[in-house]
Amino acid sequence: MPGNPRMMRQGSDFVIYEDKVVEGDTVIVYVGYNNMHAIQVTRGKSLTMKYGTLRHDYIIGKAYGTRVSATAGFVYILRPTSALWTKTLPRRTQILYTSDVSLILTLLDVRPGHVICESGTGSGSLSHAIAMAVYPDGHLYTHDIEESRVKSVEKEFKDHGLENIITAVHVNACEDGFFVKNACDAVFLDLPEPWNAVGHAKRAISRQRGGRLVSFSPCIEQVQRVCEELEKHGFVQVQTVELVPRSLKIVESETLSLEQFNKTNAPGVVPASKNVDDEEGVKPKRRKLENDENESMDEPDPSPPAPITSSYPTVIPFPAQQPTHTGYLTSATLLPQPVSLPPTMT
Repeated sequence: MPGNPRMMRQGSDFVIYEDKVVEGDTVIVYVGYNNMHAIQVTRGKSLTMKYGTLRHDYIIGKAYGTRVSATAGFVYILRPTSALWTKTLPRRTQILYTSDVSLILTLLDVRPGHVICESGTGSGSLSHAIAMAVYPDGHLYTHDIEESRVKSVEKEFKDHGLENIITAVHVNACEDGFFVKNACDAVFLDLPEPWNAVGHAKRAISRQRGGRLVSFSPCIEQVQRVCEELEKHGFVQVQTVELVPRSLKIVESETLSLEQFNKTNAPGVVPASKNVDDEEGVKPKRRKLENDENESMDEPDPSPPAPITSSYPTVIPFPAQQPTHTGYLTSATLLPQPVSLPPTMT
């Protein structure tokens, strides 16, 4: 029955939590924020990474979250999650990252117990996130045109305890449609020509409940054709968004208040940062004041008072160069279709 946890062995996976590592568990070895490795713990094997070699035998029996010693430093062993798996999975295709995944789950309105169709599977980044969102009573049907990718993700789903939640299907969704009909609560498309799958997606969505459709496309021309096809098939609330994450950093910035600015730029004083006669090579001079009869115009200007500054926190983009575009997300709603009742018998 979909959603039942596997009971083939003792240990942890993506849906069963145990305190300590058991042989066969998938473990995330945390080396640094952007440096992690996913391993399936097997006696006799070792992981070679930045801090030397870590023997699998050494982490068996250790509690998750423990800091353990490698031959040249320390690492942490973490329980796998869909977000950590996205950072460490073997990439067979370009993947969807956590920022896009979280927005996709929101646009699909995924909930526990929902039935979701996905095409294509790719490396399985989004598949793991959807499976965890529909657990324990929902189900994901993920479709891919490449048979080798389907076999690879099937093994990963089994290793991660998700084989009862996910069904991987080898099919061309644009030509042959989806594995289920009139059953889904939402459909996700990540295809080169997603407009060819819109009609099949409509047939997969439950007519009684209605549902959501989300399509990911890197090019605006793809978006235009998808929107036209969605409207043709009766979808409503069609909209496209682009997620552009930006990292920020708080820094201290020295600024002058208006009062401080007036004090350091009083009449008759040339600010220290301004050299009015720099082009002619002449030193700046102080302007003669009306009540200063004994002052000579040739007298050098005394040093102006040092500016009084205040520090205020401000926010700047950091790092300065950041990625801007991953793709466009087009979402739409298919409303429930009215059920035709038999004619009233008289």
